[in-house]
Amino acid sequence: MGDCMNATFLQRFFAYIIDILIVVILLNLVTYNINFDKRNDLMSEITEYLTEYDPANTEDANKLLDLQYQYNKESILVDTVSVAITIGYFVIFQYFNKGQTIGKKLLKIRISGKDNKQVGIGQLILRSIIIYQILVNIVNLILITTVDKMFYWNIYSILTAAQSIFIVITMLFILYRKDKRGLHDIMSGTCVIVERG
Repeated sequence: MGDCMNATFLQRFFAYIIDILIVVILLNLVTYNINFDKRNDLMSEITEYLTEYDPANTEDANKLLDLQYQYNKESILVDTVSVAITIGYFVIFQYFNKGQTIGKKLLKIRISGKDNKQVGIGQLILRSIIIYQILVNIVNLILITTVDKMFYWNIYSILTAAQSIFIVITMLFILYRKDKRGLHDIMSGTCVIVERG
C-alpha cells in the first residue's frame, strides 16, 4: 500500500470505541421517542422472562423468540435510522474529512487508499457495509418486513454468526499481519495509517 506507517491495533480499537460512542449517542438523540414505550415494555418483558428462562424447555424458547421478534418488529424505524446514521458517519463524514472520523482524528490516524492517496467513496462504502454491520442490518430490515418468524430467525442467526466470525478474523489480521490490514481493508483496498505531522 505504499510507504506508510500503519496504525496499531490499539490505535484503531480506541478510535473505534470513540466513534461507536458518538454514533450511539447520535442514534439515541434522534430515535429516543420512536416507539419508546412499546419497545421499553417489550425489553422489560424480555428481561423479566430471562430470569425464569429454561433453555431446555421448548415452550420457553419459543416464547423468548416471540418476544424478541416483536421487539425487532417495533424497532424497524430505529434500525433504519441506525443504518442511515452509520452510513452518514462512517462513509460521508469520513470521506469529506479525508479518511478520518472524530475517533481517528483524536488518535491521529486515517484511512488511506492505494499509494497513500485519499480514500474513495466506493472504498468507504465497501469497508463500512462489511465492518460496521450495515449489510447485516439492511438484510435484517428486509427480512423482518417480508418473511415469517422462523425463516427470519434462521437467516438472522446465520448472518449474525458470519458477521462475528468476520470480525474475529479481521481482528486477528490487524493483530498479526505485518501491514496491520484487516479483512475489510484488504477487500476495499485501504489501510489505516498514522497521520504525518
